[in-house]
Amino acid sequence: MKVLRDVRDAKRFVYSNRVALLALLNTESREGKLVLKILTKLERISKGLIAYAVLNVRERSNSPIITLFIDGRQAFEQDTYFGHEAKDLQALKWGIRETLRNWGLEPPF
Repeated sequence: MKVLRDVRDAKRFVYSNRVALLALLNTESREGKLVLKILTKLERISKGLIAYAVLNVRERSNSPIITLFIDGRQAFEQDTYFGHEAKDLQALKWGIRETLRNWGLEPPF
């Protein structure tokens, strides 16, 4: 998983990967740490189909935002969480899986 420095890096990441998942989060917050853990698990089972990156936004006090881009276009976004690792992982997998299928791509999980 790439750790990006700024918005310019985020744009470059989105446009240079066919399927890109970008998380905007505060890595010091409880929710940010949970989402980072979930994304690490997803990345392991994604079989290289999805590129993952995190932009640490320290001043962000809201919930993390996870956005899936396909061919540079926003295809899916999640910004609410259960606060339970297994439930959040499953919900994110379902959302990504259905989005990829709707775009004609075979989901990796």
